Amino acid sequence: MLMKIHKNWKIFASLFIIFGPAQYIILTAVAMLFYAGGTLINPISPGYFFWGNFFSDLGRVIALSGAPNDISFVIFTITALILSISFIPFAFAITSFFKNDRKLYLIVRVGSLVCLTSIIFLIGTILTPWDIFANTHLLFANLFNLTGVLGIVFFTVAVLYNKDYPNRYAFVYIALLIVGITYTIVLISIPKSITLDGLIIQASMQKVSQYSFLICFLIQGYGAWKLQKYKIKL
Repeated sequence: MLMKIHKNWKIFASLFIIFGPAQYIILTAVAMLFYAGGTLINPISPGYFFWGNFFSDLGRVIALSGAPNDISFVIFTITALILSISFIPFAFAITSFFKNDRKLYLIVRVGSLVCLTSIIFLIGTILTPWDIFANTHLLFANLFNLTGVLGIVFFTVAVLYNKDYPNRYAFVYIALLIVGITYTIVLISIPKSITLDGLIIQASMQKVSQYSFLICFLIQGYGAWKLQKYKIKL
C-alpha cells in the first residue's frame, strides 16, 4: 500500500508540472485581457500590448497607465504562484530516475537543490510587484534566472548520461539553455535608454524565453509521467 502511494505521488508530481505551465499560459492570457493599459514608453497605450508589455506588467498593482490593475494583478499572482509550487514536487520526484548511478544521482540532487532555491526566488519575484518594489523585484528575477539556468545545466547532464532516460529530453533542456543565453545576450547588448524598438525586442525576447521555459517543462513532465507509468508496469 505504501509503495503504491509512493509511486502515485511521483505520477502526481509529473502531472502537476504539466498542469502548472498549462494553467499559467491560459490564465496569463486572461490577465492580459484585464490589464489596465500602458507601456514603459507609452502610458496611454490601451490594454496589453503583447510585444511591448512584460509579464511583470500583469502583476503590477497600478498599471503603467496609472489606473488600478486589480483584476490582472490577482489573476497573475495566483497563476504564477501555482506555477512556482508545481515545480516543488517535480524537483524531488525527478531524482528517483537516477538512483542506479551514484554520480548521476548526486548531480541531479544538486540540480534539484539549485532549482528549489530558484523557486524561492521566483516566488519572491511574484510577491514583489515591480511598481512597488522595483529593485527587490529585479534582484529576485535575476537570481531566479541565474539559479534556474544552473539547475537546468545539472538536469541536462544527468539526463544526457542516463541510459534509461531518453536523450530527447536532454535536448529539450539544451534548447531552453540556448534560448536563455540568447535572451541574456540581447538584454546586455541593448542600450539602457528605452526606445520603442528596444522595448519591443526586450518584451518579445521575454515572451520567447518564458514560453520556451513553459513548453520545456510541459515536455519534461510528460516524459517523467511516461517513465513512471512504465516503471509501475514493471
